Amino acid sequence: MRTATSAQIRWRSLGTYVELSVADADRCDPAESRARVLLDLVDRTCSRFRPDSDLSRVNARAGSWVRSDPLLVAATVAAVEAAEHTDGIVHPLLGRVVVGLGYDRTFTALQPGRAAGARIAPPPVDSWRSIEWDADAIRIPRGTALDLGAVAKAWASDLISRTISEEQQTSVALSLGGDVAVSHAGRPTWWPIEIRDHPDSEGTVEVAIAEGGLTTSSTVVRRWTAGGVIRHHLVDPRTGESARTRWRTVSATGPSATAANVATTAAVILGDDAIEWLTRRSVAARLVSEDGTVTVTAGWPGKGVQR
Repeated sequence: MRTATSAQIRWRSLGTYVELSVADADRCDPAESRARVLLDLVDRTCSRFRPDSDLSRVNARAGSWVRSDPLLVAATVAAVEAAEHTDGIVHPLLGRVVVGLGYDRTFTALQPGRAAGARIAPPPVDSWRSIEWDADAIRIPRGTALDLGAVAKAWASDLISRTISEEQQTSVALSLGGDVAVSHAGRPTWWPIEIRDHPDSEGTVEVAIAEGGLTTSSTVVRRWTAGGVIRHHLVDPRTGESARTRWRTVSATGPSATAANVATTAAVILGDDAIEWLTRRSVAARLVSEDGTVTVTAGWPGKGVQR
């Protein structure tokens, strides 16, 4: 197993940063081209902020079968599996709810202190079970709207890192806004990853992984104020409100970025119950409370450097 001496490139897409690292520097250009094409496809099919996306068409016709790109079908299946693994805590049908909380456009376009929207009651916690799909069509329950924000970035990170690794026969690490997926083609590479509570914070924890995923969910980055109330994007489906939680940041590893992200999102929403939930599922995680206290579960790869 080698340590990465890679080529790396960074740009923005899907409303966040993209950081692509490739172990073989001569394959960086084709890897970047492939990543940009796939990110554009994910945006055109899965974005709830684009009126022309497949997801927006599904939401506009809730209750009816809507022809959809297979990529959206695959992302929706991943979101339904996330709901199944978390008993609905990570919920894919909160689109109308988050709009009611004021998150009705890309985060960078949100204006501070905007007026509050009309509060939307959350759908039943088990409503995700009524989502239906086949190879190229989706039907969601009437009165609901898909929002794949809880898993879409991590799922896209897995898709892109795996695709590039297979096509270029190299080790790849891809981070979409902190959702890191690592894939290799038989030659694992140790990729160092810095974890921050906020992209602009000085304190970091450094760990390394050779495959799978490492993600961080936080309540301190995607925050906005609507109607004088500070909100964040991690919504508790039981209340329809931004989760009231003791954790400002949760990081976790997993067999994929999607699995890790599902765990971190659930942990933030579960609050006091998170440690037991993570431990019962053998999830290696690092949780930072509002006062900065750090708690780790078994298997966390850190004797990481804290600074």
